[in-house]
Amino acid sequence: MIEFSCPLCNGRMQTEDNAVGYYTVCAHCGHEVVVQNPTKLGAISAAMSPEQKLYVEMNPAPNTTKALLITVFGSLIVYSAFYVPFLEYTESSSEIYRLLAVGWVPYAVIAFMVISFVMLAQRLTMVMSSERALKETYLTHSTPLSTDQDINEAMLMIKDKAERINDTTVAKRVVGALARFKHTRSVREAEDQLTVYSELAYNQMDAGYTILRVIVWATPLLGFVGTVQGVSKSVGGLAKVLGGDVEDVSEITTALGKVTSELAFAFDTTLVALVAVIIIMIAMTIVERADGSSLDRIEDYIKTQVLQNLPVKVGALKGGQNADL
Repeated sequence: MIEFSCPLCNGRMQTEDNAVGYYTVCAHCGHEVVVQNPTKLGAISAAMSPEQKLYVEMNPAPNTTKALLITVFGSLIVYSAFYVPFLEYTESSSEIYRLLAVGWVPYAVIAFMVISFVMLAQRLTMVMSSERALKETYLTHSTPLSTDQDINEAMLMIKDKAERINDTTVAKRVVGALARFKHTRSVREAEDQLTVYSELAYNQMDAGYTILRVIVWATPLLGFVGTVQGVSKSVGGLAKVLGGDVEDVSEITTALGKVTSELAFAFDTTLVALVAVIIIMIAMTIVERADGSSLDRIEDYIKTQVLQNLPVKVGALKGGQNADL
């Protein structure tokens, strides 16, 4: 028994020793692949085929640490840039100060709002990068694709161009289609491979908004928590005054004034949280629609710029205009 990896999805499989060089169906992605000599999985080695090397190079592990650091430090910078001058120059008796700087809830709500906008800015940057890549031409009718060597050189050319323009979305789909076409010489098979990439891209896009959806869900809860806290505090203060020995009516009046101010704070937190959620949802909807539209344009680009430029061998039909020549 030998073990080899699928050149399309890198899935591990085992087969008999005498199956090397024959076609089989990948148990992971369902595509036809050629059984190759055993190779070391997950590393770039001389035994890897060109498309395997390109797959590893163009599909690195997601750098979640970098994205997290950008989100954290970007949010801290924006948060400080807002609150430092706000607390410095805003009158403490003003309405806006009472809404955004009284109690801990407004600070938490604004923090969630800033984090959301920083994450949306990162998504928008990815969309803009994809849009720039769509202006590039990776394949033309004159691109040599007749032999395996021609396809390997075309894939290397695409990889180099993608690195120059910082394309992390379009180029790897084109390379994946070429790798599939190299093995099968079938446009339909290449299109099936692109469908797999498309489904993966849509799933990744949907997963990219998970944290934002959690923030949209949690922000109103913060407002309600502030409301409950304010109501509880105000009622407790009033009960304390009424439960004691009241010698002067002015004490009750003072207590009622304090209760009303605390109740105002209580409902202010809900107001701030709901307004913040509305703003976050509007921004998220705009960016998400732009993200989805970008993926749709990538699909159209692949169909017009890649599939139509793949050379397919066809036979001549009888009865054509040169049938008697």
